[in-house]
Amino acid sequence: MKKFIKKYFFHIIIFLFSSFVFFYHLDYTTLVSFDEAWYGAIAKNIIKNNDWLNLEFNGKPYYDHPPMGFWLMALSYKIFGVSEFSTRFPSSFLGILTILLLFLIGEKLFKNRFLSFCSSLLMLTSVWYVLRVRSGNLDGFLVFFYALTVYLILKTKQQFIFFPLLTLSFAGLMLTKTLVGLPSLILILFFLWPDFLNFKKNWRFLILGLISFAILFFPWYLSQWRKYPDFYQYHFVTIATRNKDLWSFFKLINIDKSFFYLHMGIRKWYYPWLLSTFFLLLTFKTFAKKEVFFVFLWLFLILYPFLTSEKTELWHLIPVYLPIALITPFGINRFFFFLLKLIIPNKKLVEKIANFLVLFFFLFLSFIQFKIYYHEVFPQSRFIPDDVDISKRLFKYNKKIFLDDDFFPVAVFYSGKEIQPLFTLSDDKKTLVKLFLSDEKDFIVVTRNWALNNLKENNLFYKLLEKNNSYSIIEKI
Repeated sequence: MKKFIKKYFFHIIIFLFSSFVFFYHLDYTTLVSFDEAWYGAIAKNIIKNNDWLNLEFNGKPYYDHPPMGFWLMALSYKIFGVSEFSTRFPSSFLGILTILLLFLIGEKLFKNRFLSFCSSLLMLTSVWYVLRVRSGNLDGFLVFFYALTVYLILKTKQQFIFFPLLTLSFAGLMLTKTLVGLPSLILILFFLWPDFLNFKKNWRFLILGLISFAILFFPWYLSQWRKYPDFYQYHFVTIATRNKDLWSFFKLINIDKSFFYLHMGIRKWYYPWLLSTFFLLLTFKTFAKKEVFFVFLWLFLILYPFLTSEKTELWHLIPVYLPIALITPFGINRFFFFLLKLIIPNKKLVEKIANFLVLFFFLFLSFIQFKIYYHEVFPQSRFIPDDVDISKRLFKYNKKIFLDDDFFPVAVFYSGKEIQPLFTLSDDKKTLVKLFLSDEKDFIVVTRNWALNNLKENNLFYKLLEKNNSYSIIEKI
């Protein structure tokens, strides 16, 4: 038992801390618009329609993103039933595995458990990573498959027998968020090209890996390609590249915004990361090591596309946290080692002191980060907002439902009904008053309480069906 604890001490600490961070009061808040309730509704429809290939939202086909995240949510619904907890469970569970994978990646790259543990601490106390993993968004799935793919690259380098698992992980990554995971293909080629050339030795695993990738990756893409004429243009151009042309990928137009978002996302780790990066780039001998260069290549491949896009958002940069989490403790360690070596001649003693200083620094900063974001991340009491409350009441109505507000995905998820927002209608029905003046019949509307005054002022009559502090459900009479 003692040997087990000694061997897996860091693993146990990481598992316990990350389990608390990702699951504590996970279901205390309701789903929010836009993406979380939107994605949850899509996963609900997989179960409702028993169709795992053709995604649907509010009665219309959905093919903005591939289905992996929705499949995992739907599987969670199958096991636990539909709830806030089951919507967020797969992302939170994979969040724990991601932190453990990051530790294992650090071990394989730098052969130092202290630094690997520090990498896990950095990731686990980066507030925007925690916020998104504790939600029903796709970022937690994306980061998990990125970490798993990199880990399996390193395992495959040791034993090529892992190549089929690597291709499955890469397929999972590509099935999570359009083309975001594509740069990992360069990492695979960079680290494994000598093994690919050794075809005579590895051909069985190469072929098995390609077959495994094809079985998982192609069914959804081929089915969508055949079914929807605009699939290529919409999925790959409009969504994946934001309608950018090739030349725009060579224009660095968003450096300040991207680095500002990184600062917001990892907070107090930002300047230690910059210091680490600067120091490692200066010490070219260290930077030139294949493992170190591999992490910097990983960082560049993920970060660069966002530096060329005007539409980068804070959460888009979360996958960048993975290489940042690896670079920072290693760079700080080398910085301490460089300073200590000037005054202490014993190299082994210097290494031990440097490890201790890095561990102390990361434990201290992790505590500060966690203390700051505790109340920001963990809700202390359950609360049902008025938009969710009124959406749940829609379940019993079988008429056409219009929504005169902007919580569209929440209304769809909690009502289980098809909802028509007023802003999507033609100009003659785009407002509550215009809708009541139109020839539309047999419908109900969810609207703000104050908006009822507009109907009264225009002598338009309605029946009040439901009401809470903010919203009313009414029908035309």
